[in-house]
Amino acid sequence: MKKTLFSLVALALTAGAAQAQTPASAIGITAGYGRTSLVGSNGNYNSVGHSAYQAGLTADVYVAEVLSFHPEVLYTLQYYDATENGKSDLAPLSRDISYINVPLLARYHADGLFFEAGPAVNFAIGSKDEAGADVKSEASPVVLDYIAGLGYQLNHGPSIGIRYEGGATNTYKNAAGYGLGSGNLKNSTFWLNLGYSFGGSK
Repeated sequence: MKKTLFSLVALALTAGAAQAQTPASAIGITAGYGRTSLVGSNGNYNSVGHSAYQAGLTADVYVAEVLSFHPEVLYTLQYYDATENGKSDLAPLSRDISYINVPLLARYHADGLFFEAGPAVNFAIGSKDEAGADVKSEASPVVLDYIAGLGYQLNHGPSIGIRYEGGATNTYKNAAGYGLGSGNLKNSTFWLNLGYSFGGSK
């Protein structure tokens, strides 16, 4: 009986210690500004860097004291500007594509600092050319990206981070007009993100 009681107490203490060491999960909001372009081997496509914007919801689900699963659901608008063969006219090749962007990241936390990496799945929900015409049919409906970044968070409050998001699959379908489907054009974006996290505690 004493051994059984001792075992139960030890188990309870171990579980309590593990729970105390693992921070509570949290949800948050984020908004970001980026500089975006397309990279690839299309000789006629001369990318021009342009602004990009995103905003949405985040979460941190801790699996250990310093490690969390960090999913996000973002609305992202990316302006892919380009000229053809060195010409100054942006109209033929430029596209504005909007996505539902779903990063699925792992975060390592170290006294406020965090390091993050993982894939992102982007669902194209709209695309327009410089004249405002609907050209969504040119865009790949689902694009896979990869993300790596770092930042600083104040005890489940405000945060700031920088990240690079690169394309793992092509932005346009093979049959996209003006040769956009050739040359394996992929996303390349640097982001600055501000966020605020609710709930949980370190």
